[in-house]
Amino acid sequence: MVAASGGIRVLDHLPEGLLDTPATGLAALLGGPTLISLNGRRDPPLFVSVLLHGNEVSGWNGVRRLLAENIALARSLVLFIGNVDAAAAGVRTLAHQQDYNRIWRNAEGPESELAAELVARLAGQPLFASVDLHNNTGHNPHYSVVTDLSPRNLGLAYLFSDKAVYVQEPDTVLTRIFANRCPAIALEVGPVGDPRCDDRVYDYVARLLELDAIPDADLQNLQMFRSQVRVHIAPGVRFAFAGEESAPLVLTGGMEAVNFHSLPAGTVFAAAAGDPGAVLRVIDVAHQDVTRAYFKQEDGNLVLRRSVVPAMYTTDPAVIVQDCLCYFMEAMPLTP
Repeated sequence: MVAASGGIRVLDHLPEGLLDTPATGLAALLGGPTLISLNGRRDPPLFVSVLLHGNEVSGWNGVRRLLAENIALARSLVLFIGNVDAAAAGVRTLAHQQDYNRIWRNAEGPESELAAELVARLAGQPLFASVDLHNNTGHNPHYSVVTDLSPRNLGLAYLFSDKAVYVQEPDTVLTRIFANRCPAIALEVGPVGDPRCDDRVYDYVARLLELDAIPDADLQNLQMFRSQVRVHIAPGVRFAFAGEESAPLVLTGGMEAVNFHSLPAGTVFAAAAGDPGAVLRVIDVAHQDVTRAYFKQEDGNLVLRRSVVPAMYTTDPAVIVQDCLCYFMEAMPLTP
């Protein structure tokens, strides 16, 4: 073990029993967020992060199975195991914590110190690529998230899926710290609890470790979307979904099913009286409130003013409060 300081435990080996430990047991075994460096046959290493959200366990499940089955790695690996305390409780983020995927720029408090320590420990370390592993919030296809459109980033994304989302906001995600340094993406591997998601992680990371270089993307077949805005419930507004109890904001049922599909202007998004800005907050990439550019009031309903493509729409109240209701995107053609 390398001497540890601050909030991150730093290891150069796999602790005994680690690969047999589910996400819920990692806090007891590791004691906190942990950075593990493992030597492989070639360098520079691949950086992989898991459990930035404690209930999104497919990344850990796939990686630990891969390590259990591959004693000799084809490429060195640097593994960051994130919010083990939230994982122990089976939740995305504990009530007193900041979201571990929102702390990598301009954060404050203990989580900002953790982020700064990880950045410092990785400083000057050549990396082959960075992959941040997540489960989807809501029903979505498998897709990648990129924060820049460099050819190697698109190649890294296309290795996983023919769908990718270009995100400029939030600008506090882990992927941002690797800008201009190495290809870096986040993967949305599917819903929690589906064992096929673990398999997708296993297969993808195994392929990356075997690569000498990241291949080009097939731009004609890569469906790229640009994230335009995040949709939030306004603070303090009580909300429900259609078919549930009455509330000042009743969200239209079935929206999860149309993630990554176009919704035309005029679609009823929710039932609510009065100004859309009283119950929703739509925030663009410049952090401006653009609610009224997307919604209008019509006969007691909030109706879309323009065509949008929703993503990550969720019916999980905790996620809605902690993060957001959904994103709106637009198709983004790529030129070969």
